[in-house]
Amino acid sequence: MAPPHRQQIPAVKKPIIVTELLELPASQQLQKKEFGNKTTTVDVVKRVKEKTNTHIEVSTGQRTGNTTFIIKGKHEDVMRAKRDLLDNLAVKVIIQIPISARRHILGSRGVTLQTITLETGTRIQLPPRQENHNEEKSELDYDEDEEMMDVKIEGDAKGIALAKEKIKAIVENRITMRVHKITHIEHQYYPLIVGAHNSRIIPISNETGAKIYVPPYFSFAESAEGYECSSKDAIVISGEKEAVKKASDKIEEIYEGLKSNTTTLEVTISKRQHRYLIGPRGSNLQEILEKTGCSLELAPLSQPSEKVTIRGLQSQLVVALQIVMEKANSIQVQSLDITNIHKTDQPMEHARNILKYLWNRNKLKKIESDMGIQIIVPKALALEKSVVLEFVGKVLEEVENARKEVSEIVKGLSPNYFAIATIEPHLHRHIIGRKGQNLQRVKDTYGVEIIVPDEKDESPDILIVFEGKEGEEIPSDRKKKETHIKDVLEKAKTELIKAGQDASDFATQTLTIPVRFHRYIIGPKGTTLNNITGGNDAPVSVKFGSSRTGAAERSANAEGKKLVNVPISDDIVVIKGPTDEVERVVNEIKNVVDNAKHIEIMNSYTEEFNFPAQYSAHVIGKGGAHVNRLKENLNVKIDIEGGAKGEEKKTNPGENVKVTIMGKKENVEKAKEKILDLIDKLQDATVVHLKVPAEYHKSLIGAKGRYVKRLEEKYGVHIRFPKTNQSNGEGGEEDTYAQKPDEVIIKGGKRGVNDAKTELLELLDYERDHDHSLNFKIPAKYIPHIVGKNGSRISEIKIDTFTRIDLGRPETSEDDSEQQVANVVIHGTQSDICNAQEKILNIVKELENQITITIHIDPQHHKYLIGPGGSRIREIVANVSGSEEKSNQAGVVKFPRPGDNSDEVILKGDKDLVEKVKLELERLVEEQSNLKVGIVQVPRAQHPIIIGRGASQLKEIQARFNVVIQFPGSRSYHETPTAENLNEEIENSEEAVKIIGKAENIEVAKAEILSRIRYVHTVDIPRKFHCAIFANGATFRKLRNEFHVIFDHGEEIPPNDSQLRKLDRDEVSIKRTDEDNENSQVKGDYEIFENYGDEVGDIPWNLKGDKSQVEKAEIYLKELLEEASNFTHTGYITIPQQYHRHIIGRGGATITRIRTESGCKIEVPKNKGDDIVVVTGSQKGIEEVYKLLSDVVERAAEKNIY
Repeated sequence: MAPPHRQQIPAVKKPIIVTELLELPASQQLQKKEFGNKTTTVDVVKRVKEKTNTHIEVSTGQRTGNTTFIIKGKHEDVMRAKRDLLDNLAVKVIIQIPISARRHILGSRGVTLQTITLETGTRIQLPPRQENHNEEKSELDYDEDEEMMDVKIEGDAKGIALAKEKIKAIVENRITMRVHKITHIEHQYYPLIVGAHNSRIIPISNETGAKIYVPPYFSFAESAEGYECSSKDAIVISGEKEAVKKASDKIEEIYEGLKSNTTTLEVTISKRQHRYLIGPRGSNLQEILEKTGCSLELAPLSQPSEKVTIRGLQSQLVVALQIVMEKANSIQVQSLDITNIHKTDQPMEHARNILKYLWNRNKLKKIESDMGIQIIVPKALALEKSVVLEFVGKVLEEVENARKEVSEIVKGLSPNYFAIATIEPHLHRHIIGRKGQNLQRVKDTYGVEIIVPDEKDESPDILIVFEGKEGEEIPSDRKKKETHIKDVLEKAKTELIKAGQDASDFATQTLTIPVRFHRYIIGPKGTTLNNITGGNDAPVSVKFGSSRTGAAERSANAEGKKLVNVPISDDIVVIKGPTDEVERVVNEIKNVVDNAKHIEIMNSYTEEFNFPAQYSAHVIGKGGAHVNRLKENLNVKIDIEGGAKGEEKKTNPGENVKVTIMGKKENVEKAKEKILDLIDKLQDATVVHLKVPAEYHKSLIGAKGRYVKRLEEKYGVHIRFPKTNQSNGEGGEEDTYAQKPDEVIIKGGKRGVNDAKTELLELLDYERDHDHSLNFKIPAKYIPHIVGKNGSRISEIKIDTFTRIDLGRPETSEDDSEQQVANVVIHGTQSDICNAQEKILNIVKELENQITITIHIDPQHHKYLIGPGGSRIREIVANVSGSEEKSNQAGVVKFPRPGDNSDEVILKGDKDLVEKVKLELERLVEEQSNLKVGIVQVPRAQHPIIIGRGASQLKEIQARFNVVIQFPGSRSYHETPTAENLNEEIENSEEAVKIIGKAENIEVAKAEILSRIRYVHTVDIPRKFHCAIFANGATFRKLRNEFHVIFDHGEEIPPNDSQLRKLDRDEVSIKRTDEDNENSQVKGDYEIFENYGDEVGDIPWNLKGDKSQVEKAEIYLKELLEEASNFTHTGYITIPQQYHRHIIGRGGATITRIRTESGCKIEVPKNKGDDIVVVTGSQKGIEEVYKLLSDVVERAAEKNIY
């Protein structure tokens, strides 16, 4: 018979079976008599097997007596079996520890104790905590005989030893770092102990190295006698045991001194002034404490006491009192209780409505701005007791006026001006309308102000305040006025309620959607939800998570409805609004959730794997940065169980963390690959600790970490130098390793770490070689010269010598109290230091050799000595110094400014240089004083020839003969005396050229000038040929450039270009018939013009220059004149361009023959489309050319025909 069909059961993952070995030495085994009723090991094992569902095999060595247990089963069952066996069979070891260490061994929620138990395989029992024993107080007690407690450890010898070691480490660590609380010092002494701006407490902290925290002082009206503050408000000192002890002793010493030396003074000051005595953030209290050493004690603002207690030294109490009174009297305060102004059944509610209206309409702010005072409005808690406004200002009159103005406004706001419309909160947005349109319409219609509560408050009360419409007449009779206001408010209220009722087609639906889908409904930055509802002005509201039941109850009570309780859950989504809109939004939300579920199914592929827990912080990244980047890039979900969220976390050896990745298969596998790659890199990581003296850290790190960052980027490592604030006890408490001051840690891959280590050590060797320094002093007055402009000179020395140079500030010399010196420190190698010192001392030596003298030179010689643009004085300094560098010439000679009429010339520089310059200047001045003035007559027309273009000729003569030549019309011509020592007469002042210099130089210069005066010859050119020969200036340029001859026409005015006269047909000898014109290829009659008019007379051409060149120029002009005489006419012959090549002929042979036969110039056009051939010559010659050209064209035309 076939077996019955069974439903297939899905495969279940089998639990992992582990095997553990427990060895119990004979020395750790209990005696059999101690077993109790179960007197054999077998019985104990049997009972443990049944209890833990494990398999246990037992064997005992005959020689050693050691018992070995082999335990098989699930991991948690095996561990429980080991504990039970040890509990029943093993010896229990008891150790003693201080009671104060109990909570440290236990750890937060017992985590530390549980970790020790699991790691050691032991069972540790701590005694129960004694209710009447203060562990915290015991921990902070400095008595070495601290009360101890027993800790029982059960297990094998190895596990017990390991557990004892771990517990001992915790106890020793607790003893090293201490936290002490001082609870017996009264609060009133806290400000005096701390001092103004922590002036007393900071030195104690710096001296002892302990951290000290003193709670902010809150004054008490009651006496502090016998009062002991709680540990929460105590002074807390933390740090090493000795440091804490020293700091506590010093504080106790200060406290005892204050108790015996200080006294108090009480004064009564209006309660309203107390807050201004304290000042912003206690600034006034700090000021009084700083100036007088006294503190103030004031009753809390919630208490009516006006007593102010001043505590301090007897001698300073009066001074402190004066300051207190000045502070109190500097501020004028007036108050106004709104609740007492109107008589009504509900004064508090009416006063709050008035305040709400004043605040909403910014009336208080306007009064503050107009009056220049401050109005303090009570906070929410204070409004439950009273509605009191405080008016604060420096001028009493302004404060009173502001109070009076607000009082008048409040008096005008009687209860009948207010009305309340109670409408369900979720309908408020419908009443307000889009951009407040509905609300504004009601305001304008009835002349009221409407204040709608904030949506967060979920209050149903809408406040309506009567204001009156602009221009509206309100009855003056009191009763009619009240009736009118009541009617207006009632109408406005009715309309608001009606608007709420119109929107009462209101539905609320609650959906239960798992919270993980909420983000899909909301979308990035709320975009999806806005698209569903229609934005902020939409009539539908959607809320996620548990509702605010308090607000719901108020809303329900306002409508007289019964609240239906909705279960509180994070999964609910509440949709409120018009029924149709709610239905639409619900359907769209459901569609979004369905799509999200589909996406979740598509992304449901899951991978699980483990990696060592020590790498979890690196995998997650700081603040989850790395894992979040993987999630975003690959669109996967990553869950790391027990991972440290980007922070360092203590992990146990062999401990693993579980990673779960969910998403599309290819993305999940990619994410897993990236994580495992990172783990591989981290496993390759190594840490190297280098010992580097602290004095080299700054140099190795570089400015703003430049050098160390370069090493980190180059080798892919992390380099950590000790923090500078560790010595001050400000290191982070989370640091698991206390880095030594001379220790540098390098972390990263092995290769990168080794390379970074090598380079860092090389840099250290370099710094050590360059760590030599030399100190010496120089006169402080030379510092600017050594530094140079913008530090250029000192920078040059640093670069040249590879050193670092520090220049100190000026200080009085020990040898000479009147002289100031500056300290110079040079860092580098010994040779470089000597080189830099030599350069600096050379500068100092040069500066010490500098002198300043003043010589007197007649101002008339200043211009000559300076020279054009300072060229001569620079040349003088360069010649005597042997250097042409401008830096060596600058500032040596300083002349007075032009117009000062001073003869003082200042020489400054090296002593030898100054002496040489002085002698040279004196020589030149003496030479200038002995100069003569000579005259040479040069025709005015010849002046430009002597001067030359750009005065080149003049400069050449002056330089060659060492003279100064001045022509009439120059600026300095009349300043120079005329021929003082030479008996020469001036024939013509306009032609007299002055030569200044030595007598012998004047003579040779004069001869040179006379030799350069040009030969003048006149050539007469007929007037009618002038323009042709001038040729638009071409002839002038040729005479000047080729013959070096210039010309002018004297007083004669040359003619302008004349118009050419066209010859009439009768004047032309060639006659053509119409038939000839038709058969000829030469189009139309050619035209002949006369080149010259009928002008008579000559134009003089005055040629100037060297005689031989002038004669050549004359010959050239005569050739031009002869040519112009022969070329009297110009003819224009029109020939089609296709025949121009025939006219020219091969190699120009044809046109050359025609030119020779006719004696005319012939120009054949080169531009395309130009048919006119221009012929210049005599009339007869032009006619001959016409005939010859016609023959050439006719022959060419016949060839083209045949």
